[in-house]
Amino acid sequence: MKTNKYWLSCVLLIMGITSCKNDLDINMVNDTIGLMNPDMVTTTIYPGVNEVYNVQVIKSGKGQNGAQATLTIDKDFLNKYNSEKGTNYSLMPSDCYSLTLNTLDFSESDYQKAFTLKWNVEKLQAVLEDDANVAVPLTMHVNTEGVNIAQDRLSTLVVPSIDTPTLAFENAGLFKGIMPTIDDLDEREVHIKVQTNFPNRDNIIYEIVVDPQLLADYNEQNGTSYQLLPEAAYKFSDNKWTLPALTNESYFSFTFKKKALMANPEKVEFGEYVLPVKLVSASTCEISQTASTILYSISFQPALIEKAAWKVLDNNTCSKEDETSWIASLDWGPEKTIDSDPATFWGSKWTTPKPLPYYFVYDMAAEYKIYKVGFDNPTGADAWRGNAKAGYIECSMDNENWNRLTDWNLSAQEIRSIAVNVNTTTARYLRFVITEAFDSHLFENGGSQMNIAEFYAWGE
Repeated sequence: MKTNKYWLSCVLLIMGITSCKNDLDINMVNDTIGLMNPDMVTTTIYPGVNEVYNVQVIKSGKGQNGAQATLTIDKDFLNKYNSEKGTNYSLMPSDCYSLTLNTLDFSESDYQKAFTLKWNVEKLQAVLEDDANVAVPLTMHVNTEGVNIAQDRLSTLVVPSIDTPTLAFENAGLFKGIMPTIDDLDEREVHIKVQTNFPNRDNIIYEIVVDPQLLADYNEQNGTSYQLLPEAAYKFSDNKWTLPALTNESYFSFTFKKKALMANPEKVEFGEYVLPVKLVSASTCEISQTASTILYSISFQPALIEKAAWKVLDNNTCSKEDETSWIASLDWGPEKTIDSDPATFWGSKWTTPKPLPYYFVYDMAAEYKIYKVGFDNPTGADAWRGNAKAGYIECSMDNENWNRLTDWNLSAQEIRSIAVNVNTTTARYLRFVITEAFDSHLFENGGSQMNIAEFYAWGE
């Protein structure tokens, strides 16, 4: 009896498997063959890297039929495509390419294979210089019965272009980098990405250098004043790096050494720094002509002191005392230099200015460790009134005994702002003094018509 039950179970199991297989066959479509990218496809040729284009063919379905397919040039398809799409592709000369593999044999289990189109790069380059719209029209013919043919996936136009294989920075030009604070780590690793514009198959050994002239040129061309990151503030472990084979991007790194900018605790070297780096060589490709340099910026600044509680304790001239009533009515009081709005201004006595120097005494309402001081001139249509040229800034703990923090001067009236690192000093009061003005609005008595937009102090 047990033996009969065993054999009955086996028969039922086989019937179940057969039933599942039949259900699977019912739910799957018959084998169908067609091009992966019909209609039109563009491809970029990188000389010395990829001088072959693979025309991919897909056979999908139950996997119960083999197939043979051949590929031919089809000028009729080119004409039809141009007519339907309103394009003007022309037939590529036959000496610009060859079909090195134009017959494919699919077994029952094969899913994907490719015809091979090999480019004659030198001849194609010459043709493309005269006509960028050349194309290779291709049509596939299936020579096997029993397999479905995807009629809408039998033809394609291959439209090539040629580009130089290059290595480049991902973020070329001025790049906003790290912004370390005074309490940040003493050292930080900075990573910069390089990338190829082609499918890379080999290890690429590339070389980088720091080029200060890049920054000098940028500052001159853009009217900026970025500082070169001091050599003591960074370190490269090497100047030659490797982009590994079969990858299209990689990173090199340098160590930023904040402590080098704080070597003198009495005067921290805050600033807007740039490390200008240049790609100079690569072992298996060219260096990009448009993305071979990066100006990596490092903004090392103290915190801006909030001015909400500040007061102006003294000031020796203001437009509110002007003898011309409409000028006196202008809202140009000294408090505008600390209202955190660079669009508002203090103005000197205007009609008959008082002689220089002009000064402001500020109470910061608390003691601060001061690292940096500065001010903004008006901008835009109001820029002509920002004509302060030179002066100094003092500090005090008691508003009676004053110490010179720094002298300041502007080399040109077009400069809209100035900020000066100072010896680290603890103070509650600041005195901002203007001793000279540019000649444009200087009066015979040594006075000047003048606006100041905003005064600043940085510290903690």
